[in-house]
Amino acid sequence: MKPASESPPPGFAMLVGVLLAGQTVGTMATMMLPAVAPKVAETYGVHSSVIGYQISLLAAAMLVSLVFGSNLSTRWGPCRVTQVGLALVAGGCLVATVPYVGFLFVSAVGLGLGYGLLTPSASHLLMRFSPANKRNLIFSLKQTGVPLGGIGAALISPAVAVAFGWQWGLAGNALLLLLLVVLLQRGRPHWDDDRQPAARFIVDPFGGIATIWNHPALRLLSVSGGCFVIVQICLTTFTVVLFVEEMQVGLIQAGLVLTASQVGGVTGRIFWGWLADVTRNCFLALALLALVMLASCLTIIVVTPGWPVLASCALFFVIGSTASGWNGAFLAEVARLSPGHTVSRATGGSLVFVNVGKMMGPIIFANAYLFGGSYSLAFGLLALPAAAGLACLMAVHYREAHATASP
Repeated sequence: MKPASESPPPGFAMLVGVLLAGQTVGTMATMMLPAVAPKVAETYGVHSSVIGYQISLLAAAMLVSLVFGSNLSTRWGPCRVTQVGLALVAGGCLVATVPYVGFLFVSAVGLGLGYGLLTPSASHLLMRFSPANKRNLIFSLKQTGVPLGGIGAALISPAVAVAFGWQWGLAGNALLLLLLVVLLQRGRPHWDDDRQPAARFIVDPFGGIATIWNHPALRLLSVSGGCFVIVQICLTTFTVVLFVEEMQVGLIQAGLVLTASQVGGVTGRIFWGWLADVTRNCFLALALLALVMLASCLTIIVVTPGWPVLASCALFFVIGSTASGWNGAFLAEVARLSPGHTVSRATGGSLVFVNVGKMMGPIIFANAYLFGGSYSLAFGLLALPAAAGLACLMAVHYREAHATASP
């Protein structure tokens, strides 16, 4: 096995490409229902805010994958784990098309279990093959699959829902996922040549959490991710609902605003990853990101039905560049700080903290809306988790500065 600092082995571009594609199409699967939430609510005669509970259940299922699947990459190989994850997500898409509202929640389990396997296994592969001096950028590039998937969901799902019915978008996405499973098989002999078939399926399921908790910098970094993801998941879950139900625009126009936020996420992930590499200070880059996130969340409070759609797109582009832009640099820093050969386990443990925020965020947001009666106000309150994440990053900076100054 070549050290990560050497030039990438043959097939590295294909590895990054297929991981990016898997992240993109997998994310589309998790975001298609929020992108057409008003149509889904109309189909089943429920309130649109119910989508928040479906997303929270999806996040809970992700937690199960992250806690109990930390050793699967060691036993099966990270490529095989990625294949299993994509297949589970495809199954979740197909279950969601069954014409009964209860199956939306059943599908959330498959979506969450599969989606939770994708990032730790990808981090294992990228940490192994990426050049060290470009690691933040490569991790960020791969993580652009999240906002790219959001763009796909925001552009495709509303149009398909209006023309054919929202179920067809999910069915098509499932087909793409299964095609990726087949494509990954071509590279598996090379990418999984470090697997250990005799390793146990489950080894200390809470070991990843303990690894994070016992490392002060990783702990604070992971808590900050749990705060930032609240803004991210609420942005992707409720933007269309905000603009359709409160700003009184059409489903396709609302989808354009969501698209703008996801385009911002793509731009932001590359920019913040680049900034972290250039400054060689990931915490500084993330702190600047948190400041912009906080200010832009507060700005949503002044958005009214009279706002031009173009102005809304500009604002949500900025919000998306931060709310969906932190992940790549964050994951690269988790990998860098991980002790020994524990990248996959530490990444899974860190993402447990993140997904606790992802699980709680939509429920808290939905209840904030029900209590305050305003989606704009609920969006403005997202400045609170942004501020909390910033505080965690500043605490890490203080600890590191103090440690450096100590004799």
